[in-house]
Amino acid sequence: MSLSKDGLNELLEELKREEGFRANIYQCTAGVDTIGYGFNVAYLSEKELELNGGIIEPMSKEVATKILELKVKKLIKSVDAIYSWIDNLPEVVKIGIYDMIYQLGAKGFGSFVNTQKYLRALDYDKAIENIKSSKWAKQTPRRANNLIRRLQNAR
Repeated sequence: MSLSKDGLNELLEELKREEGFRANIYQCTAGVDTIGYGFNVAYLSEKELELNGGIIEPMSKEVATKILELKVKKLIKSVDAIYSWIDNLPEVVKIGIYDMIYQLGAKGFGSFVNTQKYLRALDYDKAIENIKSSKWAKQTPRRANNLIRRLQNAR
């Protein structure tokens, strides 16, 4: 895993804050059935549902936290396989990128071609400019500003 135990805990807490918790199914802004900490109901695995007694709802915060941990560890592993260069970044930056990918998915992050180019080159100023001008920053400014702060702190 490319995050320390403290880094993983920081990412989990950040995701909990950003996603918020819901014990019952609701429709997210994209109209997708969602539960817990932003979990797409259609993508809950059998193993994840077993943690909740084999049912989807209601879901306790404790169960949702366990599912979030499973999902985040899987996300980190898959992201690191696709974007191996992320492992070379400071942990403070990696946490922000994993948060971004949790929200947008690997495919969504893939559309940030120039931002990725600047991150790989450790040119955080240009990466920040790209992030600020993105549609993502306009739609979710708090999340984008969090990544920007992380990039500023890594300079």
